Amino acid sequence: MRILIINYHYFIYGGPDSYFFNITAALKSAGHEVIPFCFDYDESYESPYRSNFPDPITGRGPCLLRSQKLSVGKQFLAATRMFWNPEVDRKFRQVLDQYKPDLVYSIYLSSSMLPRILHIAKREFGIPVIYRLSDYHMFCASYHFLRKGVICKECVDRSSACISHRCMQSSLAASLLRYLQMQFVKRMKWYNAVDYFICPSQVMAFCLTNYAGISKDRVIHLPSFTKDLMVESDIGRPISTPYFLFVGKIAHEKGAEVLVRAFNSIHFPSMRLRLVGDCDPIYRDYLSSLLDIEHLKLVDFVGRKHGLELVSEIKFCAFVVAPSIWLENMPNTVIEALSANKPVVTSDIGSLPEIINEGDEGLLVPPCDVEALAMALEKLCDGHELTAFGMRPRLAFKTHYTSKVHMNRLCAVLLNVKKYI
Repeated sequence: MRILIINYHYFIYGGPDSYFFNITAALKSAGHEVIPFCFDYDESYESPYRSNFPDPITGRGPCLLRSQKLSVGKQFLAATRMFWNPEVDRKFRQVLDQYKPDLVYSIYLSSSMLPRILHIAKREFGIPVIYRLSDYHMFCASYHFLRKGVICKECVDRSSACISHRCMQSSLAASLLRYLQMQFVKRMKWYNAVDYFICPSQVMAFCLTNYAGISKDRVIHLPSFTKDLMVESDIGRPISTPYFLFVGKIAHEKGAEVLVRAFNSIHFPSMRLRLVGDCDPIYRDYLSSLLDIEHLKLVDFVGRKHGLELVSEIKFCAFVVAPSIWLENMPNTVIEALSANKPVVTSDIGSLPEIINEGDEGLLVPPCDVEALAMALEKLCDGHELTAFGMRPRLAFKTHYTSKVHMNRLCAVLLNVKKYI
C-alpha cells in the first residue's frame, strides 16, 4: 500500500515526531511505501521528498517562533494563513496527483497545517483518511487543557473563554485569532473527511466523542509504541553515581518545578537527579534557585539527547520520573522506560494511569503534590523497593507497546478503511 503521512515537522522536536519516524520505519519494514508531507523548516532532515514540502506559515526559518524576528507584514501574512494557505493546498494536490497514494495518515496537524488538506484528499481525490490525535487542539485553543498551571476545560462549554483568559501567549490578539480559527474550522466541517480517528489514550477518545461529537464507530483507541531499548547495543558505560531520570521538555506543564521542589525536600538523597531535554535558560535558572547548595550539586541539566545517547541515559538509570500536571496523551518517555524495564514514578492524571499500574510498573502520585512525589522518590531510591518490581515494567511493554502489537492493529485499520471506503 502507498501511504501519504502528514506531520508538522520532518525532524524530532516532540512526541508526535518520534511516532512519525517510528511508524514510517515500521510501515516500510512491513512492505508499504511511505511518502511524507511536512513543513520545511531549517531543522528538517534531508529527504528525496523535501522539494514537495511547503514553507511554514511564518516563512522558511527556524522552528521556534521566538527564534524568528517577523516584520508586521509577515505577522499579518502568517495570520491569514491560519485560515487559508494556498501554498500548502497547491503542494498537497501536487503530491496527491503525482504519487496517487492509497491512503492518507495524518500524524499531527496544528493551527498552521489546516485540516483542509484532509478534506482535499477525501472530497477531491477520493482517498481514505485516518487522523491520529496527538494533543487537544480540536477542543482547546492552547492545546493542553491547562491554564496557569491548573487543568481547565472551560472552553468545552464556552469556546470564547480562551479570549477572556488570553490562553495563547497571554495575548488578547493571539487568543482572538486562535478562537476565530477554531470556529472557522468547525464551520467548514473539514474533519468530516476523516474516516477513522486514532486516539493513543482513552482520555483522548473520551474527549473526541464527548466534546467534539464524533461517533464512537469512527474512534479507535490505539496506544503508541516505541523501539525496544533492550536490544540496543554499543551504548557506552553507565555513569558511576546512581541516578534517576526525567526525560522530555523541561517545562512547567511537565511538572519540572514540582520535581525539583520534591527532590530538594529529600534529606540526604542517595541518587542524583538527571534532567534530559530542552529547557529555557531563564526557567533553568529559576529551577536551580529552588535548590539549596547541597541538592544543587546533585542535579544535572544535560540538555536534549537523541539516539544512542538517550538510550544510554534510560538504560543506566535506576528509574524514570514523569510528574506531569497536564493531561498527557500517551507520552513516549514512559513507554520507553518500560521497554528498558525501568519503573516509573508518575502523576495520576490523563493517560498516565492507563500505562502505569500502581505497584506493578511504578508508582502513581497526585499531580502537583510535592510531598507525595518526594515520598515516592525516596521509596524507589531504596534498592530493595526498586528490585521488587522485577520484570513487570518490561512485561507491560511487551504486551502492549511493541512495534508488532501496534502494527498488527494499525494495519487492520488501514486494510479495513481501504476495503470498505
